[in-house]
Amino acid sequence: MFASVFSYRFCLCIIIAIVIQRQATSLSTPSTSSTIKTCHFGAGCFWAPADNLQNVPGIISTSVGYCGDDSKFNSPPNYDRVCNGRTNLVEAVRVEYDSEQLKYSDMLSLFANVNTAEYGNKRQYKGIVFTSSREEEKIAAQFLEMNKGVVAEVEPMSKSFYKAEKYHQDYWSKWRIRIAFIVTSFAIAGNLLPDDLGEKFF
Repeated sequence: MFASVFSYRFCLCIIIAIVIQRQATSLSTPSTSSTIKTCHFGAGCFWAPADNLQNVPGIISTSVGYCGDDSKFNSPPNYDRVCNGRTNLVEAVRVEYDSEQLKYSDMLSLFANVNTAEYGNKRQYKGIVFTSSREEEKIAAQFLEMNKGVVAEVEPMSKSFYKAEKYHQDYWSKWRIRIAFIVTSFAIAGNLLPDDLGEKFF
């Protein structure tokens, strides 16, 4: 029986584990402001790359948004405008990291691991390493030259990073919790159904 395999107790454990994991990440030893650096990557759709980087030791935070276009906008760009191609903006991940634990070259390696961009992607989903200095530009160019399988290019960081709408932030983390609650609800409902229900219909 479904209910006997996926008991609501087991599902509750999943939810608790997810919450504890996220709390443990947020309670990690804080870094001093002088060691915190920021980098920006276009890596295809920004949901998965941001999620995959969150729990890497040395990563302080990730957020998703839009950058790569220094045009003047009458109002902050939103997801619909970017999707409709009315801007030159790219879906990007903003990463704050502890430079005492991770070097910029480490960040490039992490980017390569989470990058989902493919050849032929439209501008919105391009693989781009946005650099903020000549040194970063040089390191990024050398990295891509040595790792030709990484679908990306180097581009100077735009003046602005527009943070994406709230529902885009921590997107997959939110969905994991929702799915766990849904499974729990089905499990509880299954436990309340007659034991012979499956025999009648299957």
